[in-house]
Amino acid sequence: MSKVIKKAIVKPVDEKQELIIDELIEVFKNIGYDVRIEKGSFKGGFCLLREQKLFLLNKNIESAKKIGFLAKNLSELGIEDIFVKPEIREIIERESMK
Repeated sequence: MSKVIKKAIVKPVDEKQELIIDELIEVFKNIGYDVRIEKGSFKGGFCLLREQKLFLLNKNIESAKKIGFLAKNLSELGIEDIFVKPEIREIIERESMK
């Protein structure tokens, strides 16, 4: 008998959320962090690798959770002194209050 191979359901990509993720990553870059999106059994977080400041993010988590995680960590760093688009700053401030 042959086996039935089921294809994984691919969720549609939300372009707006992907743009927000890109903007949040850009803020990290502006404050001196490299952001790496990789597979693994972690959410993500800060890392120091040979004096290089990194922020790791799990590739497999949902876009909405990526946004929340990035924004929450940016709020903890303090970004008051740099320019951030108003809608992105609003997301970061909203996550800091959770």
